[in-house]
Amino acid sequence: MNVNSKQRQGKTWRASALAPVQRPSARQIPTPALASQHPTPHSPLPTPHSRRSRVLASQRQQGSVLIAVLAITLLLSFIISRFIDEAIDDLEYRAIFNEPSDVRSFTYSMLEVALATVYEVGLIDEGKLFAPEQGWADPIHYAGITVPNGWSVDIQIQDESGKLPINTMSEDMLNNMLEESFDFDFGTARELSSMLLDWIDENDSRRLNGAESDDYLRRDPPYRAANAPLQSLEELRLIEIWEDEFFDEDGQPNELFAQLDSMVSVLHTGAANLNSSPQSVLELLAQQDGYDEDHLFDGLDDLPYLQQTPGSANSENSGVEVSLLRITVNLWRGQVPFTVSALVEPNFSTETEASGSAPGDDSSDAPKTGATSEQDAIAYPFTILQVSEYTQGRPSSPPARYSALDIGEESDSF
Repeated sequence: MNVNSKQRQGKTWRASALAPVQRPSARQIPTPALASQHPTPHSPLPTPHSRRSRVLASQRQQGSVLIAVLAITLLLSFIISRFIDEAIDDLEYRAIFNEPSDVRSFTYSMLEVALATVYEVGLIDEGKLFAPEQGWADPIHYAGITVPNGWSVDIQIQDESGKLPINTMSEDMLNNMLEESFDFDFGTARELSSMLLDWIDENDSRRLNGAESDDYLRRDPPYRAANAPLQSLEELRLIEIWEDEFFDEDGQPNELFAQLDSMVSVLHTGAANLNSSPQSVLELLAQQDGYDEDHLFDGLDDLPYLQQTPGSANSENSGVEVSLLRITVNLWRGQVPFTVSALVEPNFSTETEASGSAPGDDSSDAPKTGATSEQDAIAYPFTILQVSEYTQGRPSSPPARYSALDIGEESDSF
């Protein structure tokens, strides 16, 4: 090797040593680590503001999730609490039927206590009942009964004879009531009375403004006239004209029906007891018999009720004695009551017959069949016309006597 070639090699080495080293770019070696640590020119570096925005967005999302969880928890808690309340009520209601020996027997015992109280107080006044102020309004207090712990008993005694007997009212009385108390004109009142009388009479002869089975059989669906006394006031829904005046388009009772219900009854057939009659009944009777109802209770001595029918009153329509009672016993053990309601007719007698056996005792060992003769032999002081469970009578209007004498409804005795 000559000198010139050595010099050229030295120059070449020095040039290569002095030349900068070229490294491969990110595009040439696309490794994930380098790409993440050294973003490309197309991916701008994150700024502090963008990082703060991402953190706030993440926190808002977490807050929304928390609110949703709390709302669901609250809804589930409400549903569970309602379910528990309804389950408790259902269990209490079912417990009534599962323990008839406790609940039902005690309720009927309270009914007997009420009947015995009414009977005993009635005997004090020679077997006559006039008004609750005689002392029979609160049988539990009168008899000194102790109610078991955790139970609650309520006894209501209503005089059902303070209303007018719609099944036995005369046509003249019925027309007068429809005109004076309900403001029907002469023609409409006659149509209503004729329709009702045709419905309850025993024959199929149509009155001038009435209707019989032939008319009702043309309806859809067809039915026949009852030709018997009304069993309930709702039965008026089946009678022409009455269905339009006392019921709405859906067949539900209207305000006129409520007024009628406070004045008449389908349960008794005797005279209305003036001591328990509402104001509307007293006004009608006073207008019919020609006396002033405002002074009906004037001149009473020591007792706040009438014991004799005023001379100006018609004894056929007006009376002063109780002829029909509704006794309702409610027994609570929780929120659901067990109810027994009895419709009874007093049949008192102050005369006692000598007998060598106890009431109801019979020397015969023959089984009892419930015949009328066996019932008469018991000499029970009430005729039980109806007994029902879980139902009670309609609410009654306060007697007009209370306002006339300034007596509170809560008064039991005088």
